[in-house]
Amino acid sequence: MTALLKKDLFINRNYLLMILFLIPYLYVMNISPAASFVGLQIGLLIGMFYCDQQAGINQFLVSLPVSRREIIRARYLFAAVFAFLTLAYLVLIDQLAHRFLPYFEYPPVSGRTAFIFVCVSLVIYALSFPIYFRFSYILALVVQVLLFILLPGAFFLALKLLVKGDVPWLFHGAGRIFASFSDHPFLIAAPAALASYLLSLFLSQRIFMKKDLK
Repeated sequence: MTALLKKDLFINRNYLLMILFLIPYLYVMNISPAASFVGLQIGLLIGMFYCDQQAGINQFLVSLPVSRREIIRARYLFAAVFAFLTLAYLVLIDQLAHRFLPYFEYPPVSGRTAFIFVCVSLVIYALSFPIYFRFSYILALVVQVLLFILLPGAFFLALKLLVKGDVPWLFHGAGRIFASFSDHPFLIAAPAALASYLLSLFLSQRIFMKKDLK
């Protein structure tokens, strides 16, 4: 597992170094911390699988005395560690920006906001990893883009239909859920993000175990 994590670290070293300069630059350019953080996670996701395809990493790994399940677990662990480390660095730069950049218009990243950032990143990875392990890189990229466009679109369409349908009991229930989430985000977001991440891990392992990499 350690060797696999070092492999991902080595492959993504240039991206990790770029982040050291990119996050301060995004703050100087007055870019939203939320957009910056999510963009960095998607950037890592796309970059990792691009390198996998170009260098034939998975074909090489399966020829070694290491299980396919362990390969997948290492990738998921690396992504989670990356999300936490990126967040820690972003919070540090955020504090400096609010001290030295008077024109920065976004509120400071609070503990609650940071927690939501991590949960969102885990859900993004959970949705994306099985797609990239199942399809070729280009096809997976297309599917991912369509997914991130269609899911919000379907959500807002369903919301619009519900508004037109005038379903009071449903609005009452949704209002209670949103109020509970606002008051106690840990009780809903944490289990949901963790469950989706573990379910995605299981699905990716199933896909990768059956994939022909010869």
